[in-house]
Amino acid sequence: MSDRAELERRIAQQRAELLRFVERRAGGALIRMETPEDLTQDVLARALRHAGSFVWRDEAGFRAWLFEVARNHLEDRRAHWSALKRAGAQALRLGDTDELNLGVDDLAASVTGPSTFAARREQVGLAAKALALLLPRDRELIEGLVDGLTAAQHAERLGTSTALVESARKRALERLRKTFRLVLGQRG
Repeated sequence: MSDRAELERRIAQQRAELLRFVERRAGGALIRMETPEDLTQDVLARALRHAGSFVWRDEAGFRAWLFEVARNHLEDRRAHWSALKRAGAQALRLGDTDELNLGVDDLAASVTGPSTFAARREQVGLAAKALALLLPRDRELIEGLVDGLTAAQHAERLGTSTALVESARKRALERLRKTFRLVLGQRG
């Protein structure tokens, strides 16, 4: 099949089956972060971006390729959210200092038990969502702060001045606080 339009049509025809595949394969943690419809749309877009590398042999080969694209996309999204959750957990730990202060209590410090751990996991997930909503530059600044980079080290890495990094970090932290509060308010 050399006609790109025909390949695009075939990819679009698989939407319903891809949605069912995503719903089965995404798992609870990923579905809590992104809807199956959004994940499916991303799979379709990814398949279209990689259509140029696809060589038509037969229908079975096409379906195998398409569902491999879907599996790879789901794995990439799991890795993305896992990294953001780690950063979110670290950002929540930063919240124990006055530098970030997301306005959540450190439940694990005062009480233990399954409900406390569940609440903490939920906070980490919300912090990850808040980080994901930030602009890439703000996310990079927060991650540098979480990683323990000094303003001078971060300035050197970014090729700018320490004063600019310090003021940009303050703005990024404020945007993270606001975004976290918005995400926290939307969970209910």
